[in-house]
Amino acid sequence: MADDVGIGDPECYNPGSKIPTPNIDAIAAAGIRFTDAHSPSAVCSPISYGA
Repeated sequence: MADDVGIGDPECYNPGSKIPTPNIDAIAAAGIRFTDAHSPSAVCSPISYGA
């Protein structure tokens, strides 16, 4: 779970990214890429609640 990750942050979508994302890159290498996601909440409180 990550808060405020953009499409250009994982290295599998942007080889020039300065953020290491080895787990996301491994999932992408296995053939699964997420290009569209939606949240039913208008604020980030569901993600930030457990922090």
